[in-house]
Amino acid sequence: MSYGFAFATFSSIVVHTFLWFRKDIIRQFKRTLKDEQDIHSHLMRNYTEVSWWWYLGTGVISAVFIFISMVIVPSQLPLWALALALFFAAAFALPLAILVAISNQNISLNIMSQLIVGYILPGRPIAAILFKTITFTTGYQSITFLMDLKTGHYMKVPPRVMFMVQLTGAIIGTFLVFGVEEWLFNTIEDMCSPKQKNGFICPGSHTFFASSVIWGGVGPAKLFSPGRLYSPLLWFFLVGAVLPIPFYFLAKRFPLGIWRYVNIPIVFAALRTIQFASGMNLGSWILTGFIFNYLVRQYRFNWWLNYNYVLSAALDTGVAFVLLALFFFLQLPRGGMSLDWWGNSIWANTADGMGIPLKPVLEGTKIGPSSW
Repeated sequence: MSYGFAFATFSSIVVHTFLWFRKDIIRQFKRTLKDEQDIHSHLMRNYTEVSWWWYLGTGVISAVFIFISMVIVPSQLPLWALALALFFAAAFALPLAILVAISNQNISLNIMSQLIVGYILPGRPIAAILFKTITFTTGYQSITFLMDLKTGHYMKVPPRVMFMVQLTGAIIGTFLVFGVEEWLFNTIEDMCSPKQKNGFICPGSHTFFASSVIWGGVGPAKLFSPGRLYSPLLWFFLVGAVLPIPFYFLAKRFPLGIWRYVNIPIVFAALRTIQFASGMNLGSWILTGFIFNYLVRQYRFNWWLNYNYVLSAALDTGVAFVLLALFFFLQLPRGGMSLDWWGNSIWANTADGMGIPLKPVLEGTKIGPSSW
């Protein structure tokens, strides 16, 4: 079902963006900063815009480095597939950025990128990983870049200064992440082992490995093609493409009704998340959203207007600082301690936390077709 919702999310993004934002997209491509009349754009005219060749040059240099790494280390990924991955990420950067701007929900195209590479390059698991990584990273970084530029626009930071800060941060961050990774593997015992005592089991790496087997080793042709076990999931593409249409016309027919708030891509993305999220994840998200985006907005609108975005940043920052403090002061030191109480252990006492299946598989029983 998670894959089905991912397919529906992909097709619904295309249709939803076309229905709701086609005119805005065309209009914005024809306009420049000088055409904008709001106060922020008026004040930003005092600064020199970033030239288009800055972005083009950065993209070309990045693509060249990717290509060099593919040549140095055998990757199973041909040059034309690299170009396809970059084009795929660029084509969907705008629809995804629109959804992020509206809902703060960053929808990933991981599944679609893996589906594509699995069909065009079957039997190449390393190529599947690289294609997925290039597509995801390019799209995610472009949206993050836009978010920072938008913040700089409101804060009146010169665009060229913001560009250089982002570029410098990306370069420094690349070496910093690599250095921290090396330090972790040389410092922490049994790093990435399933039985690592401090929980450093590297779930992301295991996910990448499993994805390479499913999409690159087995291949989607043996899973989703007509007549295969999971071929009915392809109907989700049609469902995702059709479902935004009636809600769009309902919103046009009743412009002040609730239909204008229905966002089908967000619905499918949330349904996909439910498949593997715990009650703690969804519960905290729903509770926080209900309190501050409904109750506080409804009854303390001025407070919400002035401080809600600051509160969001404070909550994210607070969690990050607490995690760092717990790790460096309690978990990492030899003979350190951990906080064990009901609030952070209840999730582990559930069927999901203990890995208890709903229906146990009998010994010798096989799941799926007898041959692929």
